Amino acid sequence: MFHADHDLVPGHKRVKVIGPDPVQIEPPVTFSKGFQFSTPTRVGAFTYFYSGLVVACESIGRYCSIAGGVRIGQNEHPLNWLSTSSFQYNNDRFWFHPAGVSGRIPEEECDFRGAPPTIGNDVWLGSDVTIQRGVTIGDGAAVASSAVVTKDVPPYAVVGGVPAKVIRYRFDPDVIEELLDLRWWRFSPAQLDGVPFNDVRAAIDEVRRRIDDGMAPYRPEPVNIPIPPDPPDAPPATVTAAPGLISRLRRRLKLRTRIRRFLA
Repeated sequence: MFHADHDLVPGHKRVKVIGPDPVQIEPPVTFSKGFQFSTPTRVGAFTYFYSGLVVACESIGRYCSIAGGVRIGQNEHPLNWLSTSSFQYNNDRFWFHPAGVSGRIPEEECDFRGAPPTIGNDVWLGSDVTIQRGVTIGDGAAVASSAVVTKDVPPYAVVGGVPAKVIRYRFDPDVIEELLDLRWWRFSPAQLDGVPFNDVRAAIDEVRRRIDDGMAPYRPEPVNIPIPPDPPDAPPATVTAAPGLISRLRRRLKLRTRIRRFLA
């Protein structure tokens, strides 16, 4: 029996999910290389990942492009405590040694941790981007390679650097306002077929016309990762020998029998 969800999230076997809660995927989504989620994140449709790590993230929107080596919501350390080391609030680090266990600070008192980041729709994260906690990346934003994002990124901003700063905006303010109102990412590529993508104003007009004509948003059933394996009652695969293989094996067996009799 074939599990239909396998086709909806290509590369899902390359994804490692740490923890009891699954990652909720709105299909289709693709994973090209190894990716790890350490938190139950929601991922929107038509987003693709190359490689990276999500330690904490509330959600990643639709039509996002996630390049290699991206790090999202990594753990923070206190700067105004006795130490920056996690031994003060995490006994799991050195549990294996009797000298490594101490009375830890309760989780609710670890106020140095920011909220999980939120990534909007149509966001491009370049290679080796780091997104810190407490950050919201607006719809349509682009983050340059190796940038470290420490503050919110406005919609349709292009940011870069360490820490990341706004370099420019993708469009004029009136176009950005129209795009945010349009929310074109509600629809699938099939529904957007024929839209003049390379002319943003004409594209807005065409998508708006289709909405006025009744185009409904794309709403797929979500898929949880890890995807359960196929049921064990699947019929075993039939192995077919190459043509003539059986007859050749029989001739070799007869020859060996004759040689043994001759040497006996």
